[in-house]
Amino acid sequence: MIEESKSIKEKFGVLDSVPVGACLLQDDFVVLFWNTCLEEWTKIPRSQILGTKITTHFPHLSQLKYATRFKQIFAGGPPTIFSSQIHKHLIPATWQDGQQRIQQTTVTAVSAMEAGIEEQEMREWVLQTLELKRDGTSGVGAPTSAFLSREFPLSASSSIWPGVNSPSFYALLVIQDVTDLTHRIQAYRTMRDQALEEVQVRQRVEEELRSSQHFIQQIADAAPYLLYIYDLTEQRNVYVNGQASKLLGYTPQEILQMQTALYSSLVHPEDLPRLKAHQQKFPSAQDGHILELEYRLKHRSGEWRWFRCRDQVFARTADGCPKQIFGTAQDITEYKRAEEALRQQNERELLMATITQHIRQSLDLAEVLSTTVTEVRQFLQADRVMIVRFNPCTGSLCAGPATGAVTVESVAANCQPMLGETLENFCFDQFYLEAYQHRAIRPIADVFAADLPQYQIDLLAQFAVRAYLVVPLVQGDELWGLLMAHQCSPRQWMQLEVELLSSLATQLAIAIKQAELYQQLQAANLKLERLASLDELTQLANRRRFDQYLEMEWRRQVREQTPLSLILCDIDSFKSYNDTYGHPGGDECLRQVAGAIGNAVNRPADLVARYGGEEFAVILPNTAIQGAVLVAEHIQLKIAALQLPHAGSQVSPYVTLSLGVASIVPASESGAEILIAAADQALYQAKRLGRDRIQLYQPDPAAGKANGTGTSILPVDFSIPNTNLPSPTSA
Repeated sequence: MIEESKSIKEKFGVLDSVPVGACLLQDDFVVLFWNTCLEEWTKIPRSQILGTKITTHFPHLSQLKYATRFKQIFAGGPPTIFSSQIHKHLIPATWQDGQQRIQQTTVTAVSAMEAGIEEQEMREWVLQTLELKRDGTSGVGAPTSAFLSREFPLSASSSIWPGVNSPSFYALLVIQDVTDLTHRIQAYRTMRDQALEEVQVRQRVEEELRSSQHFIQQIADAAPYLLYIYDLTEQRNVYVNGQASKLLGYTPQEILQMQTALYSSLVHPEDLPRLKAHQQKFPSAQDGHILELEYRLKHRSGEWRWFRCRDQVFARTADGCPKQIFGTAQDITEYKRAEEALRQQNERELLMATITQHIRQSLDLAEVLSTTVTEVRQFLQADRVMIVRFNPCTGSLCAGPATGAVTVESVAANCQPMLGETLENFCFDQFYLEAYQHRAIRPIADVFAADLPQYQIDLLAQFAVRAYLVVPLVQGDELWGLLMAHQCSPRQWMQLEVELLSSLATQLAIAIKQAELYQQLQAANLKLERLASLDELTQLANRRRFDQYLEMEWRRQVREQTPLSLILCDIDSFKSYNDTYGHPGGDECLRQVAGAIGNAVNRPADLVARYGGEEFAVILPNTAIQGAVLVAEHIQLKIAALQLPHAGSQVSPYVTLSLGVASIVPASESGAEILIAAADQALYQAKRLGRDRIQLYQPDPAAGKANGTGTSILPVDFSIPNTNLPSPTSA
């Protein structure tokens, strides 16, 4: 067995060098040879497949249609071909794009005893076996096989075609990859079929057209565009179809009679240079290449109409130079008009968006109106643009004539301003008011040529106005005012300008409404803010405002490292006051005490607040302890001056206060709560020591920092009794 394998390897090893798959099978389908090409295609190494049955790897070869044909080969029968058109592939293998390779396979019987085939003969035989016919099918057959062409004697030991006495035969599979070739052949056939079909269609059409010259002419005349043949050397039309009458108003004969004067007679002067440049391109143009151009032609009526031509070389001279061009010209006048209308619309929308954006950048009414007149005057290049606002009683509800005032204007330097002018009966009579309420726009090109009342002409003459444009500003059903543009010379207002101002007036009316609503909202917010920060009974700052202001001042004094002082005041024996005089009397007492404390504090930065119940607080920014004591004494003086009777007081026949004073230079590592706690403890000490007095708390020097910003506050035995009025504690 080893010697047989060695012999097979020596005999068929030459097949490793050919770019085809080669495989040798024993009559029991055991693989005896597996060349390098098959290893690459199938990714099955030779060492793995040799000695195994090929049906193990490719079970489909066990099918009857394959087994029957292989049986004939193993019996020494003639070569058999597995055509790529039927079987696609005998041994499946993946191609470069992941698809299965298309294979043409030839299977030949090789005598198991044959050893006389030389390497060169084997190579030539393989190459001849794989020769393909022109149509892509295999050319392998009995006549072209190298084995059949050899004149070997038919003996069991040396004949390629052994007789019945031959001991056994191998099956040699030679597999050629025809994937790419098959695809190319299929593409070629498709192209050939398409070309044949196109040629047949073209021939049929040409035959039908040739059958009737009259029919061709009918088609040319029925085409919805001009058909023409222009001779470049003679510079004239030699043919034009019947559409010339419909599109230009001239008969074909009239156009042909124009000869060389065709262009000067019909083409727009501005388009002549472009048309000449267009014709200069034809010497370098290839046959079938189409050149396009848009230009204007004059209709017999005098109207200029736009055409789009598509020209190509129709005939050449003997030396190959273009002689005649064949062209079509389509009337695109309506398209051009639509294009121009769209361009103007886009321009109007862009200007509209720009001006609207500038207007809506602010909610301040004065700024909105000022921006509007500035932007509109810049766009219109007018001498004056102004906004007239109607007086509130405009229209039928007014007892007198309708009036309006120039609220804002943008005016050229050489024009007399109208800002602040009150206009009576100028576009304000009942006829105009009703028209404006329906958003009617009134453009006047020339004041003296228009049908205007004399008093209006006289008024406009005072300000040198010759042309104007009036656009109403309507909010719902209410006529708010007018947007007016003035020109000191006659001016024909363009439709684009009128439409722009009409659209702008709508947006401006919305912006005005928004600005007015914003002003109302601001006023309401200020009122709400005032209500949210004031105590309703005393009209002093409430506790919420006190907390906000103290926190803000604490942070500021931390940055500036200046002292912040706080005074807490409490009405002495206020519960007894309520019991004696009732709650209404107590409320009046709180109001008068609050007013007295407010009058005692003069600086704008100081804040007086109702701290809670009968307690009041005074925040003194940038104030040292000495200043705070002076304020506290001033408060006592103001309270004493009230001389509010207090029959239930234990310290005085009049209403008195106990005051706690604290002062500190704030530090960032602490909060304002430490100052409140210090003032509160000082107030507690004042009450404990007999009420109707001022108690001071200062920072403990031993606990403070070297720069005086310590945060420890300790009580100092410094009580100031009230000596402004007789009391039990001041005796």
